[in-house]
Amino acid sequence: MNHILLVDDDLNFRRSLLIHMELEGYKVTGAESPLQALSILNKYEKQNRLPDVIITDIKMPEMDGRNFANKIRIKHPKIPIIMISAFDVPDNTLDFPFLKKPFKVQEILNIVENFTK
Repeated sequence: MNHILLVDDDLNFRRSLLIHMELEGYKVTGAESPLQALSILNKYEKQNRLPDVIITDIKMPEMDGRNFANKIRIKHPKIPIIMISAFDVPDNTLDFPFLKKPFKVQEILNIVENFTK
């Protein structure tokens, strides 16, 4: 079973996407902020069970998704990262797959499946 870390400060969106992805057979861990996600990643690293994919919103308090993704890339460069946002894609996220909210669940599943094959 592939493991996804989903980082989004919108509780309703996070829960909805988490449920949809779990129904498709993924194990999903939700985090409400990049700081919480970094803490989760540290715990998982110690247990040698890092997620297969990280999905992160771009606009969040405390730290935006771009800064979060850059921190992940430094420490865990092999973990694929997917950016999502209700806003237009910023130029400096073009090296990450990007979906604009609202998107169809199948769209993100297709991207995740490409990373977890």
